[in-house]
Amino acid sequence: MACALITAQDLRSVLSRVAQKIAEQESYLNSLDAAVGDGDHGITMRLGFQAIVRKLGELDLQASVDVIWREAGMAFMNASGGAIGVILGKMFMAGGTTLRGAQQLGAPEFRNMLSAMETAIAKAGRAKPGDKTILDAVHGANSALAGLNATSDDLALLVSRAAQAANRAAQDTADMVCRVGRASRLGDRTLGCPDPGAVSFSIILREMAAWLAERQANLGAAPTGTND
Repeated sequence: MACALITAQDLRSVLSRVAQKIAEQESYLNSLDAAVGDGDHGITMRLGFQAIVRKLGELDLQASVDVIWREAGMAFMNASGGAIGVILGKMFMAGGTTLRGAQQLGAPEFRNMLSAMETAIAKAGRAKPGDKTILDAVHGANSALAGLNATSDDLALLVSRAAQAANRAAQDTADMVCRVGRASRLGDRTLGCPDPGAVSFSIILREMAAWLAERQANLGAAPTGTND
């Protein structure tokens, strides 16, 4: 369904869904991190998203999409430690800042938000594509959208394409050597395992895409009317 939109209330549902999926994937994310770091990435992600869910419960019901993203970023940053806490927190906050004044998240807003998130991550993490970081997944998603019609108003299509590209990019990091952060000291030993941050970002987009797809399916199955 073209012209799909994510309202502020929808965004609360999406973030809650992501939090649940991250919790389910905690052990897997920890195992990825154990190959290149402290093995606590899944824990960090779970704690950060649990904090987001708590913050959503505290926010005014009329909070707009930009406020939700910014508050989510601050909640994540305050609840989680290490570099990923700062990077993801700033990523969410940057997404909210670029949406200032928007009443809902549509295709143009999603493009702008993703671009702002990539810029924020590159700056916060001092990374570039190919360094085996979360940036690789965000950059992959952005690059995929660049190949689509810039005037497309099909949010579900954009998010789906972005999610697929982010997942591919995350898996491709297994063939990269980490070049930034503490894991960079391991050199070639970082080969063979996807970057946990990149995988986490792909999960976020995947759950957003799944939420949109399920809503479209439900709308398509809804009756258009009744006969007397």
